[in-house]
Amino acid sequence: MKKLLTFLIICSALATQAIAQSYIYTPPVKKQKNTPGKPKTQEPAIPFPEQFCLLVDFAAGSENYDLETLDLLDSVYRLAFDKENPRMYAVAIEGFGGDNDDTLTFNRVNNVYDYFFQRAKSPFIARITKNKIKNSCSGEGEELIRYEVPIDRKYYKMSELPQSRHTFNNTPLNGKVLMTFKHNPEACIGSFTNCYVPSRDSLVRGYYSSVMITKGSLLRIDNTRDKCPDSIDFAIEEHLDYKEVLERYFLIPHKKQLLIQVGYVVLKSNYKRDTGECVSEMPDSIFVRFPITQEQWQNKIRIFGKKYSEKGMEYKSLTTKKLASKVSVAVQAGINVTQIDTIFLGKRIKPEEIDDYFFQIKTNVEEGSFEYKGKYYKAFRVNKNGDYEMKRALQDLFRIELEEEDPLDSEDPKKKKNKKYADDEEIE
Repeated sequence: MKKLLTFLIICSALATQAIAQSYIYTPPVKKQKNTPGKPKTQEPAIPFPEQFCLLVDFAAGSENYDLETLDLLDSVYRLAFDKENPRMYAVAIEGFGGDNDDTLTFNRVNNVYDYFFQRAKSPFIARITKNKIKNSCSGEGEELIRYEVPIDRKYYKMSELPQSRHTFNNTPLNGKVLMTFKHNPEACIGSFTNCYVPSRDSLVRGYYSSVMITKGSLLRIDNTRDKCPDSIDFAIEEHLDYKEVLERYFLIPHKKQLLIQVGYVVLKSNYKRDTGECVSEMPDSIFVRFPITQEQWQNKIRIFGKKYSEKGMEYKSLTTKKLASKVSVAVQAGINVTQIDTIFLGKRIKPEEIDDYFFQIKTNVEEGSFEYKGKYYKAFRVNKNGDYEMKRALQDLFRIELEEEDPLDSEDPKKKKNKKYADDEEIE
């Protein structure tokens, strides 16, 4: 590769001498102006040029190029089709001749084209190259792209061209073929695609809770030609009914802090990421929302989710924002794709406060019991009427919706028996 680049530099220098023979020409790279006050920086040499040309000379009246030109064609092919070359060249092959040289010009252009066609060994001139992509989880990456190289063949009569097109780099064009390789990804493979999962802001609703998944929060792939991922699966499994929580009560897992819970949801998705899987920390662009009461907020109800550190995984309080409206009160917290799992509503209390919230019992065989520091506790007990009773401190943390009483059941049975309704049919 170094020999080829050295060869291109020598050819570029020779091109300025306007020699009447085949040669490769690479336009000089424009130097960037340095900002006053800043040290001069030298731009690194680009191993693969943005654009280069091959001027093919022919002997008078001949449609075949010579061996020296064949060597140049080999060099150009190795450069343009190098596997490590990230450039995607669109090619123009232009033939120039006199008014009576139509057939000769046509054959010269086709002979140059046929060289590349034969090297390709396929029905069309194809190329496989690497395309750099950026994945929101795995970072920078590459994908292989196979595409048909766009080649435009044109034939010109010198008499029909303006004087400015009679020469190239001070070399007369009459009787020659000019090949131009120009980096043009859109012409080669079309426009790139940015894939977002989800493709737009999406709202997933449960009975009580909801999750807002912003565009691209689960996965984003920039600058790809690959197929975008299929549609996502995302579901909410709710455990917010206070009776269910009491009957199967457990503390929010944490080694040092005492975290009590009053409900939780399990988020499920086919795009969940494990901790450490992504090269950098993902942004909190998934928002979990719970309706709460004003009393719950005053009692410092917060949202808890998984947090990872060198010590491992622990549930910790997330930044919980209160969303007030004239109708209801809700809380919301942001999570990222690695935290798609169980999300709790709860509160951190001091160890000495545990008896303020739970009933202490002797064994752990009772339904809904749990252990804390060698002692057993229960979140509820059943009174003689069969109703659940909680300690007031714990009850204030729950969103308890009382069952609505049927208005007919509350009426006097005698009045109910004799009462008629507008939609009742009279029966003899």
